[in-house]
Parts: sequence; structure tokens; C-alpha cells
Amino acid sequence: MRIAFFDCFAGISGDMILGALLDCGLDPGLWKKELAKLTLSGYEIEVTRAIRKHISAAKVNVRVKESKHDRKLSEIISLIGKSELDNSVKEKSIAIFNRLGQAEAKVHGQKVEEVHFHEVGAVDAIVDVVGSVLGLKLLEISEIFASELPLTKGIVKTEHGSFPVPAPATVELMSGWPVRNRNLEAEIVTPTGAAIITTLGKFDLNLEFIPEKTGYGAGERDFNEFPNVLRVTFGEKLSGYEQDEVAVLETNIDNTEPQVLGYLIEKLLESGAKDAFCTPVVMKKNRPGVLLTVLADPGDSSRFSQIIFSETYTSGIRVRKESRRKLPRRTEEIETSFGRARVKLVGDNSNLQVLPEFEDCKSLARKNNLPFKTVYEKIREEYLQKMKEKK
Repeated sequence: MRIAFFDCFAGISGDMILGALLDCGLDPGLWKKELAKLTLSGYEIEVTRAIRKHISAAKVNVRVKESKHDRKLSEIISLIGKSELDNSVKEKSIAIFNRLGQAEAKVHGQKVEEVHFHEVGAVDAIVDVVGSVLGLKLLEISEIFASELPLTKGIVKTEHGSFPVPAPATVELMSGWPVRNRNLEAEIVTPTGAAIITTLGKFDLNLEFIPEKTGYGAGERDFNEFPNVLRVTFGEKLSGYEQDEVAVLETNIDNTEPQVLGYLIEKLLESGAKDAFCTPVVMKKNRPGVLLTVLADPGDSSRFSQIIFSETYTSGIRVRKESRRKLPRRTEEIETSFGRARVKLVGDNSNLQVLPEFEDCKSLARKNNLPFKTVYEKIREEYLQKMKEKK
């Protein structure tokens, strides 16, 4: 499995990502040809070489023609959606812009549909976002990982006035991602860069891979303290497993009604828990009870603790961090003889599990007045047949 690891010791921005990918072997001619499918005008891309503290890097400049026209987030999403780009490129690009829009909306107290970008910033951001997703696609990168993000200080000037560094939207986008304080007065993590890497990438302290190729993308400024470059390394993952870190919250309960526990499990899952379940246990004085276990993102442990305390009579919760190994998984939507249905694919080609989505099968079984098992097995059979035909 080919992966990309972004070392963000000097921060990250959209143009730095593009430079790093081009420096690591992305064909500029093919990339620009595919990017032209976006039907976006009013810009030129210039790729040059730059030296940052004795390190040679690719420098990408997106030169935009000035305009007084603002672009709403909905316009940008529509532009991407109507393009002839590959569907996976469109979906990931739109996901990044939705995340960026949600961050901007929260910071400025707006609705997401009210978010807009100044023309220069909008075109620049569109090229950076779509260009980065497209570049990773052309380079056949399966997974993306990144290091901690540096947290700097200072003041940055924007269209809305002067703001602290990192920009408020950037801080919002960093939520849940590991950061490290850096005593530097400069903006080195931009909203676009943060949106791209936190949407597409993962942070994994236990990542193991064999490096194959490295590229550098140059930032705009040249600092005395460090080379202002983003380093990307391509390589092969040592195992076919995906790895991440989760917070495990546990508490023993013997004084809460079963109905309340059922409600609590639903609430935890609806609130974003990765999993929540109860295990029967025998507690002190031989009282029967349950062990409530919740898996969550490490940054969400306090939020889920509050939910548990408010919904049960427990007086304490155990919290620890654990690493997980998971088989790679993805979801595809296909046309079946019963209608459209999603199929979860778990594992790789040597050990692939094809699992039709439960809710879709349930809906189609009712719609077609057929047993659930019949619909489930038929959808699985049809997907496997389509895979065979593609080969």
C-alpha cells in the first residue's frame, strides 16, 4: 500500500502541498491537463525552484487575475460538482471545502451557506484544494499521514481585519489534531493547508513504512530559524493494517435502569462515539451489573465523560488511550437489481470482505417485499460479479 507522509515541521499551506507533490514526481503536464477539467479561468500556475536554508524545493505560485466578485461556498461546490474530474477527486475536494466552510461559519457566526471567499482567495483555494486531491490521485497514493502541526503566534491581516495567529478558522480546523507550540511570530499553517491535511490525512504515532521518495514544497517566506519547506515522503506501509489511537472510557454500573442504558448507547453513538456497548459483569457484593465501554477520539474523552455522568448514577469513569489496528475499508454505491445500495469493502484484494450496507438492504427488502437475507446475498453476489467482469 503506497502512502504519503507529510512532515509539517515548517507548517503547511495549499501551495506547499502542490510543490511537495510536484517535487516528488507528479507529472506537471498531466496534472495541469486534468486540472483544466475544472473549467476555472482567471489564473496561471507557475512552478519554479526555490532554496530555503540550503534545501532545494519546488515553489508553486497561483497567479490570479484581480476581481471584485466574491464566490459563495455553494458556488465553489457547484463548480467542482459539475466538472469532468474523477468522481473521487470531486468528492474529496467538496469534503475539504465543506470542512473549511463550516470552520469559517462557526468563527464568523454565520450559516454555512452564507460563507463566501474573496475572488483571489477563492480561486487560489480552489486550485490548491482540487490540485492537491488530483495530485494524490495521479500519484496513486492510498493513504495520507501527517505529523503534528506547529502552533505559532502573532497577527495576520485578512479581508475581515487583523486576527491572531493561527487564524481563527485554522484553529477550528486543527481541533482534534495534535499540535506543538513554536515560539515564532508568523502564520505557517494556513486555513487551506489545515483543511486539506485534516480532512484527507491521519495522525499515527505508530506508523511504520519503508520510505521510497521524498519531495519538498517551498513556503513563501525564508526564515532564519529553519527551512520553510513542507516535506512529503512516499513509501510502502509495512502492514496492510490501518492504525489509529482511541480513548477508551469504562465504568461499572449497577444502579441504572436497562431502558436508560439503551437510551445512553444511542445518545453516545449519535454524538460521534466510535463504538459504545455494555458487557454483563458481577460486581462487589455479588451484585449483577454492566461494564459500559465507549470508544472515542482522544480529544473527545471529556465530552463523552460528561454525557455518561449526566445520564447515569456512576461516580467515576476510567479513561485510557489505546492503539487500534484495522483492516482498510471503503464504501461504494452500486446499482443492483433491487435499486441502488451501498457496499462496504473491508480488507485488501487478497482478503476482501464484501458487506452490503444493512440499512440499504433493509429498505430494499421492504420495498421489494423480499426476505432480508435474499436481498443481502443477492447484492453481494452482484457486486462480486461486477468485480469479476472488470478484471
